[in-house]
Amino acid sequence: MIMKKFYLMAVCLLTATVFFASCNKNNPTITEATFEMQLGNNETNTIRVSVIPSDENASYCVGLIMEDEYPGEEGLVSYIEKYVSEGAELWKGTYNEVYEDLFWNTDYYAFAAQIDGGVVVGVPHVEKVKTYRPYVEFAPEGVLIAPYAVSDNGMWVVGNYDDGVAPSSYIYDVRRDSLTIVSGTVLYDVTDDGVAYGRDNFVPVIVKDGQVNTLPVPEGTMQAGFYGVSPDGNTAVGSTKDENWNEKAIIYENGMMETMAGTDLGGNTPVSIVAKGIGSNGNIAGYIVDFDYYIELGCLWLGASHEFDLFPKEFMTEFNEEMNAWTKRYGDLEMHISPNGKFLSAWVYVTESYESMPQYAYVYDIESEKMYELSDNTYDYWRPCVVTSDGLLFLADAPTGISSQPYVYDFNTGKVETFKDYASATWGYSSEEAVFEGTVLAVSDDASVIVGNYTDESNFYTTIYFMPEK
Repeated sequence: MIMKKFYLMAVCLLTATVFFASCNKNNPTITEATFEMQLGNNETNTIRVSVIPSDENASYCVGLIMEDEYPGEEGLVSYIEKYVSEGAELWKGTYNEVYEDLFWNTDYYAFAAQIDGGVVVGVPHVEKVKTYRPYVEFAPEGVLIAPYAVSDNGMWVVGNYDDGVAPSSYIYDVRRDSLTIVSGTVLYDVTDDGVAYGRDNFVPVIVKDGQVNTLPVPEGTMQAGFYGVSPDGNTAVGSTKDENWNEKAIIYENGMMETMAGTDLGGNTPVSIVAKGIGSNGNIAGYIVDFDYYIELGCLWLGASHEFDLFPKEFMTEFNEEMNAWTKRYGDLEMHISPNGKFLSAWVYVTESYESMPQYAYVYDIESEKMYELSDNTYDYWRPCVVTSDGLLFLADAPTGISSQPYVYDFNTGKVETFKDYASATWGYSSEEAVFEGTVLAVSDDASVIVGNYTDESNFYTTIYFMPEK
């Protein structure tokens, strides 16, 4: 496997997320000590912890807690006392230790707490630090590889892994720097705890801990699968295809599979209706194929009630009988919804004349019910790829395939800039290793983890950019 600019470092799968250093045990003192603590990580998966107590005779305990296990300020004292009772040794005087083989891009909490008779004296001193690396890319040799989604928390990426033998997908664990191949599946989305959703050749699948679980579908279904899942895994959406390859939208909630209905412009049952993605607020984005005109239009199912809304209907302009087309129509097969479920993006198709039929990217604000079109001929046929929870739209400068480089559209200012300029100006992002080519295809909820791909003469690369904390 070719790992170009891929930071190779062994990651220990930790059986315990609190680390203690060996230390000298002394007679405890009841005088409350204060602690000066310094942390450092130097863009690696190691953390250096240095502690200087105000009282060199005080016995204290030092530890490092991963974010998943951190009990918060209210529970920290009892947490420390429990680990002391389980045999954590105590330290006296200056402490300096490097903790290695930690998880990548993960918050850790370092603490120092004075101990007297197994009890914490005063308030523990706590500092937070994050293991960090700005960029990862990978390109398995002889494989067409492309990402589909990143979890809302930015800790998991799923995508296509085509080795020319059978449909396969990958699940990338950001923290463990681990790539898992799942044969016979196409995985389109992933939850915050790494459970992937998609399909095999015929039915929807859920992949958890490497195990592929299939779900039953109605009789007569030729193919079915999930396109999106909520970050908590409570709701998954997708479609089924009948013998005529017409589609019905499906939703999987509370262990039950159901279809979701909708209507087209004429109030008819659409030829097809598909759910493409779901936001954390429960909003579901999709498209219909109109019964009378056989065109694709964007649609919505709103909130927990899944109320259907053919959102572009109110934006449709007059129908041109001579050209048998609307002046404008909204939506296509690749509807995108922001991680928080507030924004949609797709194409608006404009019919001006037989000689001029541009298509532009747009962003739709579901809450304000406002449409923002990038209706500048400079960006005709630029492809909308992913919309952030702030409504920023990542664009490709090509209608299909991989673009030369990613671009970002901000409807608030009407500005289009390169991804590189956006990352630098908004996040202060800078990495000599990062390649700013190709297409951005997925973002985490806070847009701090951005996933894309590019290709050179020999390989396809999945790229992951980790923005620094603001």
